[in-house]
This record gives sequence, C-alpha cells and structure tokens, in this order.
Amino acid sequence: MCAIAGIIAPHLETEVAAEKLQTMLRRMRHRGPDGSGIQRRPNCVLGANRLAQVDAFGGQQPMSSPDGRWTLVFNGEIHNHRTLRQDLAEHWPFITQSDTEVLLAALVTWGEQALRRLNGMFAFFLWDTQKNEGLAGRDRLGVKPFVWMPYADGLAFASEAKALIEILPGRPQIHAKAVLEYFVAPCFSGVAEPMFAGMYHLPPGHLLSLREGRMEQRAWWRYDLRRSVNEDAESLQQTLHDLLPRTVARTLDTDTRAAVFLSGGLDSTLLAACAKSHNVTCGYTIVFEGQPHFDYAKALMVKSDDVPFAAEAAREIGLNHHLVPVSRATLADDLRTLAIQNDALPAWEQELAQHHLARAVSTQYRAVLVGDAADETHYGYGFMLDDISICGPAILLCRFGSPKLNPSMEGAALDLIHHYSHLMTEAGHGNNNRADRLRGITHLIVQRWLPRLLHNGDIHTMAHGLEARVPFADAELLELAVQIHPDLALHGGMEKSLLRRAAKGLMPETARVRRKSSLSKDDACTRIYQQEAQKALDASSQLLSHWLDLQALRQLCHPAYTPTEMERALLFRVICFHHWATAYHVREP
Repeated sequence: MCAIAGIIAPHLETEVAAEKLQTMLRRMRHRGPDGSGIQRRPNCVLGANRLAQVDAFGGQQPMSSPDGRWTLVFNGEIHNHRTLRQDLAEHWPFITQSDTEVLLAALVTWGEQALRRLNGMFAFFLWDTQKNEGLAGRDRLGVKPFVWMPYADGLAFASEAKALIEILPGRPQIHAKAVLEYFVAPCFSGVAEPMFAGMYHLPPGHLLSLREGRMEQRAWWRYDLRRSVNEDAESLQQTLHDLLPRTVARTLDTDTRAAVFLSGGLDSTLLAACAKSHNVTCGYTIVFEGQPHFDYAKALMVKSDDVPFAAEAAREIGLNHHLVPVSRATLADDLRTLAIQNDALPAWEQELAQHHLARAVSTQYRAVLVGDAADETHYGYGFMLDDISICGPAILLCRFGSPKLNPSMEGAALDLIHHYSHLMTEAGHGNNNRADRLRGITHLIVQRWLPRLLHNGDIHTMAHGLEARVPFADAELLELAVQIHPDLALHGGMEKSLLRRAAKGLMPETARVRRKSSLSKDDACTRIYQQEAQKALDASSQLLSHWLDLQALRQLCHPAYTPTEMERALLFRVICFHHWATAYHVREP
C-alpha cells in the first residue's frame, strides 16, 4: 500500500518536476510512512510513499527493471503474487520477494494482458523509457484510487486529488456538476468526476495509455450482469462455500498481521471467522454515545445496534473484541477532519465510524479486513426486495430523499437521473421483468455506489496509515458472483440469500441469519448538526446558493424543527461542504 504520484510531459524539466512531485508526496505522507522515493527519467518523474506489507526491505519504490528501461509505481496488493512469480520465473530474474516486482515483471512480460491475470487491489503507472510511453491501470472494482489531470501537454497523477492541488497554478475550482451530484445523489457522487474541475478518475477496471503525446482510456474488465443466468443453486452454493475461505486466505498472505472491522453482521463476521485460522485475533466495533437507546424502528439503513451482535460473534469465534467509543463532544471537530481527509467530500454519516475505527485499529495494526463489496455484488440491500424501489434510479433516489434546489439547478439534476438510466440501458439491462430490473439497479450500484464506498474506505483508513483489505473484491469470487441469478440471490425474501446459505458452517449462526443493517451512525446528534449547519450557512451562503434553496435549508436548522433522517443527512453534507471549501480554498464555479 502506498501513495503514488507522477508527472509526465514532453521536454519535462525533471529537477523542477521532482521538486513539485516531492510536494505532492508530502501531501500524502499519511499513506506511506515507511519510506519515500523519486526516480527521474527523460520526460517522466515518478514517486511513491510506501506502507510496507510485503517484503519490507526489497519492495522499495519506484522500482525499475534490471536494464533501467521500465519504471513502476504501484499502490495496492497483488494477492496471487506467489503464483504469478512461478509463472514468470523463466522470464524474469527476480531479486526481491515483493509483489511490486511481480507486477513489474508481469507487465513487461505480458503487457496489457497481465491485468486479467492479476488478483488483488491495485493502481499503478508504468513508464517505458525506450518508447517514451506510459501505462496506468486500476483494479476491477476500484479499491485503489488513481486521479489525474492534464499537465503541460502530458499528465500528472496521484493517489489523492489533494496532492494534485499542490501543483495547480492557482486555487482549485469547484466542479459544479460533481457538487450538484453530491447534494442530489451522494451515494453516486465523487467517483465519476472529482470535486475539483479539470481532474479525472481512472474508472475501475480501466487502463490509460500514453503514447506519442496521445492518451487513450479503455476498459480491460467489466462486471457484466448479463451473465447472471445461473440458477443451479446447489452447485453455486457449494462452490461459493469452498471459495470463501480461500479468498480470505489470499488477502492475508502478507508479512503483516491484520484486524477486522466487526459489525456482527453476515459479511464482517464471515470474514472474521475465516480469518481466525490466519492469526486474525482482534475485532473492532464502533459505539456512539447513547447507541443502545437509538430508535431503529423507522431507520432506512441502520436496522439494529451492532454491539450485542458483534460481541456474540467475537465470543463464538474467539476474537478479542474492542469497542471504539465516540463522544459527541468531539463531533464538530470530527466533521471538519472528515471534510479535509475526504477530498471527494464526505457522502455518508457512517464515515464518522470509519474514521474512528481506522484511527483505533492503526495504533496496533497496519491492515484491517472490511466487508465492503459483499452487498453490492451479492444483492445485499433490503430495497432490492421492494419491487417499486428497483424500477429505476429516480425512484431509488427518492427513497433517500432529495434536497430543495436552487431552481436553476433542477434541469441539471434531472440530467443526472437520465444519465443513471442511460448507464443501465447502455449495459443491456431493460425493464422487461423483475430480474432485468434487479440487474439494472445492481449494475448502477456496482458502477457508482460501490466505487464511492470503496473510495471512502480507502481515504479514511489510509489517513491513518492503515490498509483496508477487501476479500469480496477477489477476482475469482467476482467471476462467481456475476453468474448468480437475481432470484437465487434474493430467494425467500432474504437479501444475500445464496451467500448466506453458502456461509453455513463457516461462521456463527446468529450473524449468518441477521438481517442487513448498515454501519452505525450517531442518531442523537441532530441538534449539533443544526447548529453547525447554521454556521456553515452564515459563512458560505453565497457558495451554497449555487445549488441549494437557502430558505429551505435555514428552516431545517431552526431549533423548533425536527429534521427527518434524510434531512439530517443533508445537514451533514452541508457542514462537510463548508469545511471542505474552506480547507481547500476553492474558487466558485
């Protein structure tokens, strides 16, 4: 795990570029406290900060081929690096035990075809000095980030957008459409386009080639749900049952120990149970002030208190269980911290839990198992059982509420909805029957919701020098998941039904049958949100007025008004937006 960065341009003044790159790396020092390196090549300067997980002494970056022709920077882990090393042994004179050298050897030996042979989470850039060409790639689901921008007839890239800000000629400008999406559809925001104008994300499962001054971006892998026609429940269940422990074992094949974020639900408990035999002995659970007394009856996503379920799971598995308490007294400061950490803007209140969990785990560990990607690839959300909610993106988003906008933004907001519908139909998903609609909504979730979720997980764990490992993003597991017919996945009116049946015998039974409940958030912080949102309005009203109806927003802040759950979520976003805009000194759109 690392921070990577680079500047590539014709006639590049490498010493000047190296100084700029050093500034970018300092901005991402939290991602790689174990060392920092820069290599200068004609027309290219590459750098990395390293969080060592495999071969601490031999995996320094940037890494070059023995002849100096190829230079690689790489963020992530290649979970099948030992197998690939055997396949490459006759082609490459290995001198380290690192997965970085395996990736370098694979790319040099197999070219772009190497990506399909990789199982892991990765973002990389490879420079060919002889041909003056570059290649960037990103893993299947987008676990690891890669953001870039045009620079001097070439490009600059980094693991976080905030690093690119360091080399802009002036203050960053807000990307108006991206911020509108943040307010209207936060679950889909910040991943197709960064919040800063002129920057771009390399999409999940894509590569970016740079040849003769021309850039070309194309997909090397797709999560194609048109393949989800397998209805052989018995065969799928047994294959999944056998695969799950191997998947967890692969993600733990490193030189460092890991803990687990433990909610007591299906996904995290399954990972914890499979990981126990691989020396994962500690689980961490968030607990907000007053959490046992929260009213979950009317909640949209958080359906029950995680603590008793997590405690029972830890006892049955034999884990040391650590509660991570969060005091409401620090909430105002925590919101400011979130907004600075997450340069894509905090989208969910649950990011507070991610922040506190990561900070606690990082005092003892360098890696943590997370259950991300299970719900999105195994039909895990309760709203998928509601025939109305799956009819289209507009109806799905209505479920989560919509803010009152500045009238001038209403047309652009409708355009976003149309774009989401287009993403579904473009992928070949129609509205012919329930299975078609489920595939369409799941495609949208995998394309937009999941990358946002994974971005948040990466940004908040790496802020504390902690690697989030995502077993449900395993390549072999994804190839199986994409075949499962929606009716099997939701059999009996239970979300993740096939995954639950496959997990029988692998984990504690109470957690296996527990209904989906999202990561905990503080349900008793409404008044603090209202106060902080009012401060944000007072300080940033002109900026906020580009997108939101300020009069309606002020009504939500009135102490006599009790906001709904979704109105409270809007207040959270308004507060974070104000802190983000202030911290990054943004220019108005």
